[in-house]
Amino acid sequence: MIPPDQEIFEVEQRLAAQRARLKQGVVEARKRAVQGLASPLALIAAAGLGFVLANSFARRRREPPHPERRKSDHLKAAKATGFAGVLTTGAMWLIRLKYGSPVQAAQVLLQKIQQGRKQSTSASGDRPRDNVMPLKRVQR
Repeated sequence: MIPPDQEIFEVEQRLAAQRARLKQGVVEARKRAVQGLASPLALIAAAGLGFVLANSFARRRREPPHPERRKSDHLKAAKATGFAGVLTTGAMWLIRLKYGSPVQAAQVLLQKIQQGRKQSTSASGDRPRDNVMPLKRVQR
């Protein structure tokens, strides 16, 4: 019978020899692969394969050309947008001149709507609501 220390030593020796053989095999395989890939025939074949694949991908992704729009459509849209901007600016200028700000113009509009409701409810005999807060009108 082999003592346990001797048996462990032999197993470790076999594992070390197996690791060394594996390492040597990897080194040899790497050398053979580099030599095979570095050959002129392998480089030409890899370049040709790359060109063929790139050409096939480029052909698949082509999209149909977009129809060209007439230049007059762009000019009409630009003129309309510019004209709308000028009208909006003018309207805001007039609102500020008359009411002070767009918020105050909205308050005046709401006040007129509420007065119209009060007149219609008083004509029908209903009581107007007391919980409505009156809005202040700005006078200049």
